[in-house]
Amino acid sequence: MSLGTLYAYQNARGMLPRGLVDWLKVDMNVVNPTDHREEFESHFPLGKNPAILGKDGFELTELMAVAYYLVNLKGDDKLEKSLYGETLEERSQVIRFLSFTNQEITSSVVAVVTAAKTNASPEQYNEKLSTCLSNFGLFEKSLSKQEYLVNDRITIADLYAASLCGTLFGFALGKDKFGGFTHLQQWLPKVLEHPALKGRVDVSKFREETIVASAQ
Repeated sequence: MSLGTLYAYQNARGMLPRGLVDWLKVDMNVVNPTDHREEFESHFPLGKNPAILGKDGFELTELMAVAYYLVNLKGDDKLEKSLYGETLEERSQVIRFLSFTNQEITSSVVAVVTAAKTNASPEQYNEKLSTCLSNFGLFEKSLSKQEYLVNDRITIADLYAASLCGTLFGFALGKDKFGGFTHLQQWLPKVLEHPALKGRVDVSKFREETIVASAQ
């Protein structure tokens, strides 16, 4: 019997939940919210993506919560510890990077794209880009110490960050600004080969140049 329905677009936020359902073989229907708009909006009027409607009316939104729920539906304690950390310190770092990716990375890239599309002044655009690169610098610093963001194995923090990076490098951020992020460049293709993400990002479409305002 199906455990419910996952409403998720095939975008940066929907990619990982969709991948987790497939990889973990969770018995859950996966649908595009726009294909079931009336049903989706009746349960989730804010339109949050991804969202889960359980078989008993259980409702859940927010990517971090949805990913945690899907992993734990598998009922595999070893898997859960591998993805979320075995110690208090590891689990805390996983939450830290999930939150940082969801908030700081996302908002700083949106700021760059907005500055470019609204033809902001060079000073305003460069300020947004500098903040964005500084945020990615935290990834680079962490990856200089170990193979992945938290330790030497892939955690859910890596999976989410990679799904987001894979999307952002496809439409906004270019190789021109990330040439010095050597650890990040080595990390991303490895994580994208994880079974939860494999085949979901076309790296051949990564931009050569970062989006800029047309006036620049």
